[in-house]
Amino acid sequence: MSDPDSQPDRRPVASISLDLDNKWAYLRAAGRNDWESSPTYFPFAIPRIVETLGELGLPLTVFLVGRDLDRDDDVQSIGQFGSLPNWEAANHSLNHLPWMHTMSDSEIEDEIRITHDRIATTTGQTPVGFRGPGFSCPDEVLRVLGKLDYRYDASIFPTSMAPIARAVFLFRTKIEGEQRERAKKLYGGFASMRNPNRPFQRVLPAGDSNADSLWEIPVTVLPILRTPIHFSYLTFVASYSVPLAKTYFRGALRTCRLFGVAPSLLLHPPDFLGWEDDSDMAYFPGMKMKRAAKLDFMRWALTRYANDFHVLVMRDQVAQLTDSLPSHSHHA
Repeated sequence: MSDPDSQPDRRPVASISLDLDNKWAYLRAAGRNDWESSPTYFPFAIPRIVETLGELGLPLTVFLVGRDLDRDDDVQSIGQFGSLPNWEAANHSLNHLPWMHTMSDSEIEDEIRITHDRIATTTGQTPVGFRGPGFSCPDEVLRVLGKLDYRYDASIFPTSMAPIARAVFLFRTKIEGEQRERAKKLYGGFASMRNPNRPFQRVLPAGDSNADSLWEIPVTVLPILRTPIHFSYLTFVASYSVPLAKTYFRGALRTCRLFGVAPSLLLHPPDFLGWEDDSDMAYFPGMKMKRAAKLDFMRWALTRYANDFHVLVMRDQVAQLTDSLPSHSHHA
């Protein structure tokens, strides 16, 4: 008889990632003038994230902001991801400015290349994936990713609710002037719905890249309706009704399996913070929940995800796509 431990995992492949946006990034997005002097929440947020995922044996792709890799205390906190079964360090830009579509080519290159070098220096990993802040990814981003031999981008969020999310963001925050004008392009428009809801290959702009394409791994949304299923949205729903949030998530995972969509779900640090942890973050979705209730819900949701799918870091998900689906369709 064959060893049962050697049997292939027949669950569909999926991934989970964390946009490791620090407190200063959220305060700046909210229009707070004190964002530069704001303390980090990494020392208590990261251990909580690591403990929760570690209990479930889940791997994690972490999109790192270069600015945080210039602070020794933050780098030390980030090092705790090393205790997970597997973790991948990926690139989330230098300054987390969610309007890369308004930057010059040289500014975009600096945002990506400086962070790339800092990740390699501080983590020992050479990043192969990128996600634009605010899901912004102009062609120049792809050109730079090609030059750096990246294997995937993860900047597309093909949701039907992008205009609503942008309107809520602008209503809840105090940004004004030029920044407010730039923010009017956040999350894309209804056109974002036309993007595939599953991994596909994007052609790189002509240049000095070693490859002619890379994988795009969209942040998965509910098939057909295209409503979000990332964890910040789930905790927002759970802050009003936990049973409703659980019903919605169970249905979303079933629908993904029915449509053959390999989910790539997204975490943010506030998904592990309760309202008593940080009053400055009160404007963020889901921050009305108490810590214990939110962590209970997150454990339930992550357990459900781990049971239904074979969760990998994104570079391993991309490796499987490259090996098994070389002629994968570009269409959702």
